[in-house]
Amino acid sequence: MKKRLPLSIVIPTKDRHAMLIRILNYLQKNTFFFNEVLIIDSSTKNIFREKEIKNNFKKLNIKYYNSKPSTSIQRNLGLKQIKKKNKFIMFLDDDIEFYNNAFKIMHKFLATISTNIVGVGFNSMTDKQYTKKISERIKNSDFFYRHKIYNSKPGVVAGSGWHTKILNIKKNTFVDWLPTQACIYKIKIIKSMTFCNQLGKYAYLEDLIFSHEASKKGKLIINSKAKFKDNHHVGRNSFYFGILEIKNRIIFIKKNNIKISNFLIAYIFFITKNLFSTFYNIKNFMRFLGNIIGIFYLIATINIKELGNFKIKIFR
Repeated sequence: MKKRLPLSIVIPTKDRHAMLIRILNYLQKNTFFFNEVLIIDSSTKNIFREKEIKNNFKKLNIKYYNSKPSTSIQRNLGLKQIKKKNKFIMFLDDDIEFYNNAFKIMHKFLATISTNIVGVGFNSMTDKQYTKKISERIKNSDFFYRHKIYNSKPGVVAGSGWHTKILNIKKNTFVDWLPTQACIYKIKIIKSMTFCNQLGKYAYLEDLIFSHEASKKGKLIINSKAKFKDNHHVGRNSFYFGILEIKNRIIFIKKNNIKISNFLIAYIFFITKNLFSTFYNIKNFMRFLGNIIGIFYLIATINIKELGNFKIKIFR
C-alpha cells in the first residue's frame, strides 16, 4: 500500500448532498492520496449532515465546517484549517467524477515535479465541441491573437484579461491559471495567499485570480493523464451572473495592470456574442443585460487616461 501523501483536500459544497456523497465514495477508495478531507458546507441549515457523513466515511479523517455561501470564503476557511505539517493542498469541487486511475497517476506525478512548480491541475475531459462554434473561431482568429485579445492555446491569460479554457489536454501543459475544480498546490508557496472576497456569492473567477497570482511564484502545469469529467451542475441567476462576469473580470485586470483598451475590445465581442445567443436561448438575454450593467463598475473606477489608445486599437 502506498504511503499517504501529506495532502489536505478542501471541498466547498452547498445543497448538493448526493454529489458530495459520490465524491466521498471515490475518496474512500483512494485514501493513499491524502490524510484529511475538509468539507466546507454552506447548505441551508435543514440539510447539514455532518454526523451522518463522518459516521459513513470514517477512513477519510473528515473535518466539517459550516460557512457563508461563497466558494472564496469556503476555500479560505479550508486554507486556515488544514494540517500545518502537510505539504500539499487540493481544492476539489463536489460535482466532478474522476477517472478510476486519476489519483494513482497524480500520486506518481507529484513525486517527480521540479521545485519550481507551485501548482498542478487534473485534466478536464468534455464531449462538447467548442471549436465548431462561430464565436470560438473568431476568438481564435489571427486578429484577436495579434492584438492580444485572445489566444488559441489552452490555459493562457491573454493581454485583454480573458483566459482560455483548459479541456481535453493531450500532453502535460504549462498554463497561466488553474481551475479549482481539481487542483493541487504546494502549501509552503501559497500559504500567505487567500481567495478574493470581492466576487459575490458565486465567487466567479476566484480560481483565475488566485492561480494567476500563484503563477508569479512558480509554474503551473496540467497533468494530461490524470483525468476527470466535469458535470457542470451550476444553478444561478442569469442576470446576476452576467453582472459578475464583467465586474469580476475588471477586478482581475486591475489587480494585474492589464490594459483597459485590450479588455474593452474583448468586452465588445463578448457582449455581442451573448446578445446573438439570445436568438436560440432567450434566457441569455438576462445574462446580456447583466453584462451591460457590469461595465458600470469599470466606469465608476476607471482613470480616463487608461482609455487613450482604445480607439486606435479598434481601427488599427
